[in-house]
Amino acid sequence: MIAILLITFLILILLNIPIAFALAIACLLALLSDPVLPLTLIPQRVFNGLDSFPLLAIPFFILAGAIMDRGGVSAKIINLANVLVGHIRGGLTMITIVASMIFSSMTGSSTAATAAIGKIVVPSMNEKGYSKGFSAALVAASGSLGSVIPPSITLIIFGVVGGASIGKLLIGGILPGIILGLMLMLVSYIIALIMKYPSEQKHSIKDLGRSFVDAILALFMPILMLGGILLGVFTATESAVVAILYGLILGMFVYKKIHIRDLPKIFYETILISSMVVVIIGIADLFGWLVTSQQLPQLIAGLITSITTNPYLILFFILLLLLFVGLFMEASAAIIILTPVLLPITNSMGVDPIHLGVVMISALAIGVVTPPMGVNLFVASAITNLNVSVVIKHIWPFVLAMIIGLIIIAYFPFTATWLPTFLD
Repeated sequence: MIAILLITFLILILLNIPIAFALAIACLLALLSDPVLPLTLIPQRVFNGLDSFPLLAIPFFILAGAIMDRGGVSAKIINLANVLVGHIRGGLTMITIVASMIFSSMTGSSTAATAAIGKIVVPSMNEKGYSKGFSAALVAASGSLGSVIPPSITLIIFGVVGGASIGKLLIGGILPGIILGLMLMLVSYIIALIMKYPSEQKHSIKDLGRSFVDAILALFMPILMLGGILLGVFTATESAVVAILYGLILGMFVYKKIHIRDLPKIFYETILISSMVVVIIGIADLFGWLVTSQQLPQLIAGLITSITTNPYLILFFILLLLLFVGLFMEASAAIIILTPVLLPITNSMGVDPIHLGVVMISALAIGVVTPPMGVNLFVASAITNLNVSVVIKHIWPFVLAMIIGLIIIAYFPFTATWLPTFLD
């Protein structure tokens, strides 16, 4: 059964079949190969995978991100980032990364951050003489931080599957997200020096104060969400609803960028994106159950520990596995399938589940900018009207920077576990 399941899945992925259909077909053929297991397992396991209160946070955070994007928040964030870091060599690259980090703290989605920030900064970068391929690659890479910086949808999924505290996972993603962002800024600065990309105008303290005041209501949103979780005022799921209400008040009554007639389109886009994510989660739960029922996690754990018992080497093999899987599989599906496999191994090593979750999400975030399945590459390609192969050509320095950041996060656990201790 395992052979049929995995071989079918890999073949379908190589044939470029959408991940949800590849999972479903592989599961169906695997079940048909075993006369003991009934096909009624399919709806039962799919429903079981979706029957979770914390998963409600996913459509809520997607809706909150869509509202903030339509509400004119991105422009204010980019203006603030310009005043903060625009004077550094390659100023627009720094602005893009910092703006993506801030916007990611409101949306929980890497594609949303890529699209929202990219639509504004890419035209400016083109006017200033930046390479189009470089601009697209930068936007794709900086947008990937939305997978790590809370409120991260993928961290929520790990919390549901791994039985870990979602509040601690969200707080645990803050420092790793900053580390990955700093690594992207470092490589961008080096490229700007080599290519002689310009810096932007240096602003005064007065300008900083003015742009901060202009953006303060937008910046208050992540503070409200994470502060409420830290103080125990509401759960991570409830914080998503608070974010929606706050975003609507901001967009409709303060910035006045959203009108009643805009809401149906915003809701439609949210339903479209949420349904794709939810279908993958439901079917991936069936896939994960089949894998676990055939004791594949124990087999893989035995294989790894037969090679070495050194925890640092085991962690290295886990990183390689995550980076490889990220090339071919959507992050939410990979989390549901791999978490039951990796959790027993890391538990035996004494690894904190919060640390494992952050490491997994950080590694899979790199997958959104690596071919052939890197979704951010296609989003950046669409924004810049470039062939995706051009974007891929320029993405590798950013991928290397993120891998170095991943190694720091993996081998220095306090980066993921220090802030969550304040929730104890």
